[in-house]
Amino acid sequence: MALRSRLSLNTITLLTSNVGSAALSFALSVLVGRALGQDGLGVYAAALAWVFPLSLVAEFGLGTLMTRDLAQQPDAADDYLRATALARLWLGGGLMLALIGLAPVLSSDPAVIAGLRISAPLIVILPFFGAYTAIFRARQAMWPIPPLNLGMLVAQVALTFAVFLAGGGVLAALAVNTTTSAGQLVAAWAIYRWKFRTPPPDPLRAPTGFPSVMYGEGETWQKHVMSLNIIPLLCRAWPFALAAVLAALQARAGTILLERLTDTTQVGYYAAATRFVEAARMIPNALFGALFPALAALVAQPDALRHTFRRVTLGLAIFGVVLGIGFTLFAPQVIGLTYGDAFAPAVAVLPVAMWALLPGLLRAGWTLYWYALGRERFTNVVSGGTLVIQIVLSLWLIPSGGAFGAAVVAVIAETVGLILLWWPVKATQ
Repeated sequence: MALRSRLSLNTITLLTSNVGSAALSFALSVLVGRALGQDGLGVYAAALAWVFPLSLVAEFGLGTLMTRDLAQQPDAADDYLRATALARLWLGGGLMLALIGLAPVLSSDPAVIAGLRISAPLIVILPFFGAYTAIFRARQAMWPIPPLNLGMLVAQVALTFAVFLAGGGVLAALAVNTTTSAGQLVAAWAIYRWKFRTPPPDPLRAPTGFPSVMYGEGETWQKHVMSLNIIPLLCRAWPFALAAVLAALQARAGTILLERLTDTTQVGYYAAATRFVEAARMIPNALFGALFPALAALVAQPDALRHTFRRVTLGLAIFGVVLGIGFTLFAPQVIGLTYGDAFAPAVAVLPVAMWALLPGLLRAGWTLYWYALGRERFTNVVSGGTLVIQIVLSLWLIPSGGAFGAAVVAVIAETVGLILLWWPVKATQ
């Protein structure tokens, strides 16, 4: 009962963070769209579409690895932060400099190029922030996450509004985004030092909770911390890193390809429509945060595992269908009331984009199911294949269909990915 209560409390806490973050992110998107129009919103979305996947490359799955390991050995958190810091600086710093230098290759739009360079520090900032939230999750203490996320977004919305009142444009809004994210990192560091920092473990022995692959015979934990063990650490984190990067690329591929194959106006229409999808996804994401450990705990009880998973997928399916029908019926009113008449072409995009949520949620659930069974390599193969399908279809449908074509591609790609994840179970029945 204690475990169930903790999972429920953690789910509610994460749901508070996700729903609040979705609402504030949506408000920020509407603010940028209203103040700068579809072109300004398109530049804003195009710049961040490159930054977030690259930040996941810099993260390299280390946050997931930290959560798992530190749940077994919480006293090693301070040393683990040092051990992962160099990896994050190497990866993130190199990618940040590459993005700054290669920005003219990635886009021909001067505003997008400048936006990429302003947002490039996020490639380092976001993984470092993720390190602290990984420690909070490992301690089963989710309470710092909502104030950190919501506080940052409140500050970002308020400062962006002030910038627009002062006559600033999209580049100033992106600068606010980078600055508030840096402030969020500082706040997370302060909370860690205040409530979570513990004395380092005995330097004469390795922590018993860590896998033996991290240590050599006769070597001490402190020696490993000082030498940082970058290669073994990255090898262990690799499957999680690949999964995160593939998911991020698929989520951002529509925006990136739209900007390359059409113009920022189409990106703006697509961003306006998909913002509703991203907001809706925040709600089940809170469930996913608590679902994975629950499924993993039931692996030794196959019947209970299947029963629990069936109930979850039924709930996800109902959620997706209700939203699909609702946004199909009321898309004109939703777009008109939020973004205004200038975004009228997004009315046709919104229902299609929302229907992509149904297979997307079911696919996310099946991914966690296979993770619980230790089949993360299989899910990565499916994700890679789905991304290839998405790119090929985008090259065909986006030039003629614009934002609407990108939404159709998302529905097809998510459906194919769901079928590929579901088929091995179906084939054995």
